[in-house]
Amino acid sequence: MKKLFLTICVALLSVGAQAQEKGDFAVGVHTGATITKIQIEDLDVEDNTTQWGFGAFGQYNLSNHWRVELEGLYHPMKDHVSDFLVGLDFHYLINLTKDHNVKLYPLLGYALQFVHSETYTEKSDRGSITVQGSDDTDGGIQLGAGLQVNFADNWFATGEYRWQPGIFGDGHVVMVGVGYRF
Repeated sequence: MKKLFLTICVALLSVGAQAQEKGDFAVGVHTGATITKIQIEDLDVEDNTTQWGFGAFGQYNLSNHWRVELEGLYHPMKDHVSDFLVGLDFHYLINLTKDHNVKLYPLLGYALQFVHSETYTEKSDRGSITVQGSDDTDGGIQLGAGLQVNFADNWFATGEYRWQPGIFGDGHVVMVGVGYRF
């Protein structure tokens, strides 16, 4: 029983020591396109929108293969609509090279999107119509994959694809980013 307790203590201490190594925290910025397919069958509505967004992220390595990422992504006003997305993702890091400079990672997370649409008036030959603005919130899972390339001592670049089913339609997000590890 003492050997089992000692083994568990050593394992827990090694996980804690590993979490304090260089490279555990990282921050960065990213930008990319979000393509959203909105389909409402009851109203016979189908629309695709593309928006360019930019944001920031923070990462913490839980182990050599697992990390958690908190991100924010802002899409500026387009067609009277802007939004801000907050996501929390878990990445499983797979080293593709022996020097650990290229990593592939599947990701799974949850995103919460805050959408603001402004009030505007459309004018035509027949008259005008005013569309009331609103503030809406929706959330759901996001699944995807990314590639990370370390290009200097603490600097890295990323490319990601995310699928967001059910968050104001089905979203497809393609982003590139650059970050710095501490």
